[in-house]
Amino acid sequence: MALILIVDDNADSRWVLSHLVRRDRHEVVEARDGREALSIYRTRRPDVVLLDLFMPNESGFDTIKALKSEFPDSRIIVVSAGWRVGGDDGLRLARELGADLTIRKPIDLENVRQAVAALLTIAA
Repeated sequence: MALILIVDDNADSRWVLSHLVRRDRHEVVEARDGREALSIYRTRRPDVVLLDLFMPNESGFDTIKALKSEFPDSRIIVVSAGWRVGGDDGLRLARELGADLTIRKPIDLENVRQAVAALLTIAA
């Protein structure tokens, strides 16, 4: 069993992802934004982070930078719509910042399960 941190400002998205992760018998902690996620990460050290990009207070982009700076071995899966940031695709930018994997919303639940399993295997 692993500890998975789900970070999304949308309560419905958090609920769906939490339900999915718990079905695979993992423990879940949730955050509504990047600031809350960093605080939780520092105290709980989750095995994998499922992270939205566009949130208030601290974006997913800023959260990736902070996590990778402070915890270079953090495992991050970005789960977000494929928004464009300036001229860049947000998911591509997230990978460049250090996200291990990206999944475009609307999510395919099996893709999320496989991505979590893959990162847990790498971390083992």
